[in-house]
Amino acid sequence: MTFQPSSQIAINCILAKRSAGLEGDGCVYDLSAPHQRNISPSEKLRVGDYVRLRLWLPGEDSHIAIDMAEVEWVENHRIKIELLSVSPEVQARLSQFKISENAGPRSYHTTEQILIRF
Repeated sequence: MTFQPSSQIAINCILAKRSAGLEGDGCVYDLSAPHQRNISPSEKLRVGDYVRLRLWLPGEDSHIAIDMAEVEWVENHRIKIELLSVSPEVQARLSQFKISENAGPRSYHTTEQILIRF
């Protein structure tokens, strides 16, 4: 079964060192707009929406693509995203980042959550 995001929203995020898990700074884009305009998270995002993510790790040139993530909550200039569709390779890369950056204890959950500031 292939899932498709329910909205045409994409989030670009640069992950950073944090003690509480995966956190980062990002931008939200409306892919349905002619020029993929940058939008405010509260403008179109709602709890339960599915989005696409592109994550950058500090010091790396290539991004991590997440095809499906769910919006857990939107509050002021922050959003919490749960990664739903993560390949084993991406999971390993995120786990290695968390260990190398001391970004919290190793997690054995099947999903990851990211807190993103805008």
